[in-house]
Amino acid sequence: MTYRSAKLTTEELHEVKHLMGGLLTMLSFWSLLSLDVQSSWLIAAGLLAVSFSLIRPAWVSHIPPFTWRLTAPLLLVVIIADFLLNIPEFIPSLVRMVVLLLLYRNFAPRYQREDLQLILLCLFCLIMSGVMTVSLLFAFQILLFTPMAMALLFVVCLLDRGEQTEKYETSWTHFSWPRLLQRVWQVLDWRVLALGSAMFGFVVLVSTLLFILTPRFNLDQAIPFLQVETQAMTGFSEEVALGDVSAVQNDNAVAIRIDLPSVDALDTQPYWRMLVLDRYLDGRFQMSGSLNSYKFREPMTRRELPGEGLPPRLRRGEEWTFYMEGGISRYLPVPGDYAVLRFQLPQEIELLREPHVYCLDSVSQSVFSYQIEDMQFNTRFQTGRREWQGLEDARPSTRLDSAHYPLTTFELALRPEERASLSEINGGVVQGRDLSASEYSQELTEFLRGNFEYSLRPDGQVLFPNADDATDPVINWLREGSRGHCELFASAFVLLARDAGYPARLVIGFVGGSWNSVEDYFVIRNRDAHAWVEIYDQAAKEWLRVDPTPGTGSSDPEAVNSGNMQFETGWSAWIDSLRIQWYRRIVNFEQKDQVEMAMSLKDMFKAFAEEFSARAKAAVAEFKAWISQPFSVGNLMRGLVAAFFVLFLVLVWRARYAFMGLIFRLLRRPKALDPVRRQASRYLKRLEEKHGEDFKPDVLIELQELRFGPEVGPDQAKAVFARAKKALRSGDRASPDRW
Repeated sequence: MTYRSAKLTTEELHEVKHLMGGLLTMLSFWSLLSLDVQSSWLIAAGLLAVSFSLIRPAWVSHIPPFTWRLTAPLLLVVIIADFLLNIPEFIPSLVRMVVLLLLYRNFAPRYQREDLQLILLCLFCLIMSGVMTVSLLFAFQILLFTPMAMALLFVVCLLDRGEQTEKYETSWTHFSWPRLLQRVWQVLDWRVLALGSAMFGFVVLVSTLLFILTPRFNLDQAIPFLQVETQAMTGFSEEVALGDVSAVQNDNAVAIRIDLPSVDALDTQPYWRMLVLDRYLDGRFQMSGSLNSYKFREPMTRRELPGEGLPPRLRRGEEWTFYMEGGISRYLPVPGDYAVLRFQLPQEIELLREPHVYCLDSVSQSVFSYQIEDMQFNTRFQTGRREWQGLEDARPSTRLDSAHYPLTTFELALRPEERASLSEINGGVVQGRDLSASEYSQELTEFLRGNFEYSLRPDGQVLFPNADDATDPVINWLREGSRGHCELFASAFVLLARDAGYPARLVIGFVGGSWNSVEDYFVIRNRDAHAWVEIYDQAAKEWLRVDPTPGTGSSDPEAVNSGNMQFETGWSAWIDSLRIQWYRRIVNFEQKDQVEMAMSLKDMFKAFAEEFSARAKAAVAEFKAWISQPFSVGNLMRGLVAAFFVLFLVLVWRARYAFMGLIFRLLRRPKALDPVRRQASRYLKRLEEKHGEDFKPDVLIELQELRFGPEVGPDQAKAVFARAKKALRSGDRASPDRW
């Protein structure tokens, strides 16, 4: 009698294999969507195509086989041409190549080798997107990929019969997803699930240990082509038009997360200063070529950048850790003086020393982390030697091609009638007085706040009344407007200050933020984007921060505005706290953390072993003491409890078939998987293996009746199982009448 069990047919196994391959492909495309490589249209088209192949697999099977033979060389030509046409851009072509190969592997007939290639391509996609984005989503995707890939490999192994394996063409004649899923559920074995879960846990454990023990290195530096550049957000680049910063404020996504020394470290309204724009023309501020030139730029590859303006008395060793999301800007938020600016690994950084601006060589697509030790929030910035000499010795110019930084902070490329409008306003503000930069800033801020209201939707028709009107939009707003956003207030302040003889420049960054009370860190969102002004104070030779936008505090730039902390709670705060844990434990994981974690694991295992040994010795000693004690009521009660526990275990073991039968009936499993039938099948197989096929006692017939006959309860089957167990223990092949 051969051993039989419920199982999927070859056709059904190939259908399951097609399903698992399609799901893996869709998971890979999902991971690639997080990359900003100008290939989203191809990835989206691939997702739709794979979804269609899963819904209507029979239609794909009707494609003639010769089509795939012709597609392979054509695909190779397209891939090579894509690489040649996009040199030196490497990553976008690589992503498109992987997408095309995945589509080909998903649609073309797949056998064992092709299935393994599909798994490797999917793994490559996940690893590539994870390395480039370093996002928390990668962890979730790789956890999904692992059991799905294991399931596909399991099905491939079931179909592999060595040299007897034949190329099988799925017919899809009577295919139905509900029917297939029902069949899979019917034949699902809890032992296979348990073994798969154990293997999955083992893979996760080994991966965790490898992550902890593998030496730290930067993939972007070890593999240069993984340095993928992306575009900065509008409002955080070297050229900003009116409305660009306000457009960012409509986005509630997180831009920066900061680990502070404590919540009390923010005792003032924080201004997260990022970049300076000095040249203005027709409603657009930009960083002039002279400011952006090598004369003021110092590129370097360093891990630590010491500060210069922080006195020793303010140095306490407090660290601020910044996690800036990818695609924001290449300029780093550095709000003031500091002791040390530190990167996780040696980093190519560019320092515009005169305006105190720090920038990367490109906009990072993944999260970028750095630390600032003893950070201060400056309301004034010292001028460099070249700055104050240029501002003291030179005179302002109205020609764009004749002024170099810092004289660009004087520039007013306006028509005479527009200058006249500015002078008229300044006449009412200054009133013939000789005002310092601080006094003038307060007067002008009060004027702007008294005549205009803040709004993210300014007077659009006032800014740009018609296409033929060449009047500057900021001048138009000063003449006829009533509402404006932060760029309008800051731009108007810059133009008026320059007209009055005060050098001024536009500053862009973030203002404020909120506190995540779940994991205790500070959150800056895109909605906190802001533009303000820095005006030159000739007496102090410093740049003074001024924020003329209503609702940002006192009009006096010298006044210290207390911080108005907002707290984030609820589900959104809990979800976002997972990201900060990912950044702290994974992204910012370096050699020091590696050694600390390895030592912690060692100490934990050592403490566990010592605790276990001590508890075991104490239990043995307690048992010996209990045995040696004289009879008492306490000893009797403990003995009865132990005896009751042993009796309970025996009863559970004897009633195991009844419990298993009840569970199988509740799960509506097929009769072939009934516990009594399965146990009878096991005894049949073991008897045949031990005594051979010619050994046919009465118990063998009884086992066959239990296996293939009418359903029998556990109580009736116990006697048969007992005789089968006796037959297994006996080496005698004599007549069964003897036992």
